[in-house]
Amino acid sequence: MSKVDLNKVAIQLWIGNNFSSDEEYEIYFQQEDLPIDSDDPSCKFCADVDAYGYIEARLIVPERFSSPQDINLIIDTIEVNESEKKKIYEQCIKLGITTANAVFWYVNNDYSLNLEVQKPYKENYNGLKYIGEFNADTKYESDDEDLSSDQYLWIGTNFMPVEEYNKYFELDYTEELDSPEYKVCPFCKDIGDNWYDEDFIGYPKPLQKEIDVGELIDELISPDADCRQEIIEKCHQLGITKANALVWYKASEVELQKPYKENYNQLKYIGVFKF
Repeated sequence: MSKVDLNKVAIQLWIGNNFSSDEEYEIYFQQEDLPIDSDDPSCKFCADVDAYGYIEARLIVPERFSSPQDINLIIDTIEVNESEKKKIYEQCIKLGITTANAVFWYVNNDYSLNLEVQKPYKENYNGLKYIGEFNADTKYESDDEDLSSDQYLWIGTNFMPVEEYNKYFELDYTEELDSPEYKVCPFCKDIGDNWYDEDFIGYPKPLQKEIDVGELIDELISPDADCRQEIIEKCHQLGITKANALVWYKASEVELQKPYKENYNQLKYIGVFKF
């Protein structure tokens, strides 16, 4: 999971090629008026992201180019923090996208109403690929006054390949929770549950080298976190002065199983902090 500051506005982003007619392209996003008690998604877009509906004012769908353009030109049109554009480019290259004629994004600026793109991600959404979630607080205002909450926090050093590191958090979507075939992920086992809510977790990509824990907090959480010094002091008590990775999970979602483990995917449990 890429780093997205919990206290800031983010966008969900899609980029790719679509050369259908304007009418066909727009139908994908058009919501139907369904009965209030209906469980059916209101449009094809909603079906693809596994949501009942969406707030139309938050979905930004620019006009498509008539022909594929260099991906950097597409990225320049996206209303996102400038520092995120390099990450968008890197993700596009990873997904094999070097040219595109279309882009759209959804603005998450109200925590209680945010859209979450459900996994496993589809191969395409109206011909476009899902790129990910990126900070956009310099472009959009937040509708939330205070998004901070108590978070469990783990910090440490892990130099596994990213794919292997992420497997620790990989939920089983092939089976129902009550199925005997359901595979509980390692993170769930370590916190003492059989499932976790992906809306409330953060596990940014570990850095390539260890840095001072204060710098790590600044880089992967926020330099303005009120609990910054408290986290640093707790890390020092546990013998951690440098690290390259951290994980947080909303404390109200689960009671962390005791006794605490010596390590969680090679990270140490630090405590509960509000950010």
